Amino acid sequence: MSKEPKAGTKPTQQVDNPDLLLNDEKLSAGLRQELEQLVKDELAVEKLTASKAAFLKAWLKDDAHRAEDYLEGLGGELKTLEERYGDWVLEAADPTKAAWPALMLCIRRGEPWALAGETVGEGEELQCLGCGYRALPDAGSQITPCHRCGYGCFRQVIGGLDAG
Repeated sequence: MSKEPKAGTKPTQQVDNPDLLLNDEKLSAGLRQELEQLVKDELAVEKLTASKAAFLKAWLKDDAHRAEDYLEGLGGELKTLEERYGDWVLEAADPTKAAWPALMLCIRRGEPWALAGETVGEGEELQCLGCGYRALPDAGSQITPCHRCGYGCFRQVIGGLDAG
């Protein structure tokens, strides 16, 4: 008779020391528990990471909104500073140097011009030769220096706002 195992059956191992078999079972049960614990820990880390990612996303969205509000306010402040700077430059500039060539051009062309203190004629518009501001004062009123730049020399535009 042969001692070969029959087909479909597992050969039985002959164990010299039965305590080793118990140790192998204990070892595989311990590994299984450690593996299950590692899987649980990995799932917990994934959940924590997703939670932190959601928190970070919300924080960045809020931070971007605050930055947008800050930049809008800063833009308004910059515009105000730009206007103030322009006013300071106009105040510091000598209007006679800027307006003198324009006055000379009016005189050469034979265009009417007026000085502060003169009287305004009927339908007469005045254009400041210092800054270009145009005004239509009441007829018969006295011409005052330009309220924008303070210069007192004007080009007279006959016919008011409709003319050149």
